[in-house]
Amino acid sequence: MKDFTKFFKTLDAGFKKNSIYIFLTYFFILLSYPLARSTTSAIFYEHYTSAQYSLAAFFGVAFLLAFIWLNNKLQVKIGIHNLFSLTGLLTILFFGLSFVLVNFQIPQGAFLLFAIKESYVVLLLHLCLAFTNAYYSLEQVKVLFGPLGAVGALGGILGGQITSYLAEQFTPEYIFIPASIFILCSLACFYQTRNVKLVGVDKKNSITPIKAVQSVKKYVFIIASIIALSQFVIFIADLQFNIVFEKMITSKVERTKYLGNFYSMVNGVSFVLQFFVLPIILTQFRVKTIFLFIPVFYIILILAGVSIGSGSLFIIGGVFIFLKGTDYSIFNTVKEVMYSPLLSLQKFGAKYLTDMFSYRTAKAFIAFIMAILAITDIRILTVLQLIFIGLWIWLIYLAFKEQETINK
Repeated sequence: MKDFTKFFKTLDAGFKKNSIYIFLTYFFILLSYPLARSTTSAIFYEHYTSAQYSLAAFFGVAFLLAFIWLNNKLQVKIGIHNLFSLTGLLTILFFGLSFVLVNFQIPQGAFLLFAIKESYVVLLLHLCLAFTNAYYSLEQVKVLFGPLGAVGALGGILGGQITSYLAEQFTPEYIFIPASIFILCSLACFYQTRNVKLVGVDKKNSITPIKAVQSVKKYVFIIASIIALSQFVIFIADLQFNIVFEKMITSKVERTKYLGNFYSMVNGVSFVLQFFVLPIILTQFRVKTIFLFIPVFYIILILAGVSIGSGSLFIIGGVFIFLKGTDYSIFNTVKEVMYSPLLSLQKFGAKYLTDMFSYRTAKAFIAFIMAILAITDIRILTVLQLIFIGLWIWLIYLAFKEQETINK
């Protein structure tokens, strides 16, 4: 962190101010998510079981796809900052509608809640990250994205602890209120950067972000495929956890409390990796080496978990915590560096196609397959994870080969 402090002091006042608002935006988005995720998950399991979990995840992709299509069209008309605000306000509106449905004993409201909480965090986070990636140079990304991720992880940790505390004082439905307040805080912070002008990114541009990606579509497709495979692995780990979790903990209040602490631990691992590990490895190792390390680490972690005790909530939860913590931190940061060869508008288009469309479509696809197959054997699910990781490693080599072509 000494390098970060030294580097930050060299920046001009305007750049520092914008960076602080970006950091706060990221912090508040991830502060809100544990509250929204734990609350909606607890309400979902009050009306449904893990047998419907995959179907709910598949259903949720419809909302995200609709928002991606709408955002891509609106960005060139109203600008990134107005779009960010609109997305956040619509999220709060849909949350309110869903809770009304649930309170009127309409169980489908739980499905709607599940879909919204899975969509809003992807949209807000990656609009923020696309803006940040376009604003910072490659060297600035390498120095600043580690601390940025650490700030976000800190928000996630605090959000989890707030969730656990509130779960003991109120019913899960009331935790929606502070979650909405934190979302509003993120909107207010991001809007403070509205005076930033990005080359090729403004509301007068007639080319949509997705259309701008045409010239680099092969490279973006490979990144999208890597993200899809990573989410196949994570989703299966999440499914394994939910299979055991549903059997071990049955009370709605206890589930909310447990999940609040659980997601705090996920963000705790992410925070440690972002704060202590990333600043070192980004300056000491090549991006390709770091990118390859992640799937190899996943293989070791998954095999160790199966060997030690796949039926234990502690073990299966621990594997998921480290998988998701690494995904939130090292994988997400190194993935952002992969967008560096692209133009500013292309970075937004790539984000729509990879971290938004591919990310959720991949989860919907694997959810659909898992819903049809209804596999509950932890070991069979582990074999599928290993196959996906093998494909992931192969695509990494293709990605860096294509990156050489773009950089020429």
